[in-house]
This record gives sequence, C-alpha cells and structure tokens, in this order.
Amino acid sequence: MRFLLGILLGMIPEVLYFTLFLTYTKNIREKRIKLFGLLCIAYIICLLLQRCVIAYYILLIILMYLAMKFLYKKKVQIIDVFIIGISYLWLAILSYILMNFVSQDMSNYMLIYLIQRILLFLPFLFKKHFNKFYKKYYKLWNRNDKEKRPIKSITLRNISLILLNAVIFFLNINIIEIVNFSK
Repeated sequence: MRFLLGILLGMIPEVLYFTLFLTYTKNIREKRIKLFGLLCIAYIICLLLQRCVIAYYILLIILMYLAMKFLYKKKVQIIDVFIIGISYLWLAILSYILMNFVSQDMSNYMLIYLIQRILLFLPFLFKKHFNKFYKKYYKLWNRNDKEKRPIKSITLRNISLILLNAVIFFLNINIIEIVNFSK
C-alpha cells in the first residue's frame, strides 16, 4: 500500500510536472505521452538506486536529458540540461520551505505533502512565458560576435553552470535535512 501511495502521490505528480515543464518550455507538441512514459521509467530506475542520495538527482537529470534526446533528437541541445535544472530548483525550494513546516511528530506531514504537490504546479500559471524565456536563453547561449547582446554567451554559460551546481548543492542540503528529519 505504501509503495502504491508513493507512486500515486510521489512519482506521478513529479513526472507530470517535469513533462509539462519541458513541453511548455520547449513548445513540444508531439510524443508527449511517450516523454511521460520515458520519464516514468527514468524515475523508477533512479528509485531502484536509492532515494535521497545526490546521485539519484544527478542520474535523473541525465536520464531525463537522454529520454528527450531519444524522442526529439535534433530538437534537444545541451542547454536542456540547465532547463531541467531550473525545473528541479522549484521542486527543491518548495520541498525545503514546506519541510520546515512539518513538526517533529509528523502530525501535519500529509497535509504539508498535499500542499506541496498542489504548489508544485504553481509555475504553470505563467506557462505562456516559458517558451519565450527558452528562446531568449537559447539565443543568448549561442555565440555571435556580429550582434550586440546584453550578455555574452560565455557569461551566460558560466551563470548556467553555477546555477546548476547551486541546484545540486541545494538538493544535497535538502537531502541532509530530510535524512536528519527522519531520525
């Protein structure tokens, strides 16, 4: 029963969140159900590894990127790893903030968990802006010395790497908090 509840309230909402985030950001219209299925498989593979270790999150980012590369081939670029990282950032921040509302006796855990699952989809109120952000990000990512740009591509790439590392670091802190909380 616990496993089934974990699938219904854990895996499915998160995979749906990532699928929607990627499809709205990249303006993907085809193979969305296949993407959802492949992300479910990637999630299960990572669950077999072990939940709440940093390798889980890094492997999931890599598997999500590979699933997209398998389905969409040339539509997927390396910057999509950073887009996945941005989507993870919202999940990590939300989990970290709401975890602090759970008391040590876990009396309100299910309520906070339900609120977290609802708030997970809050960014989709601004889904129209996802693709605009992605196009601007993509344009600034590629180097073009002939065109005057507000930020150089190398600067954006460095900021993206720092942000991705910060997300992984934040996830690591989140994991430590969860492990300490469960003791």
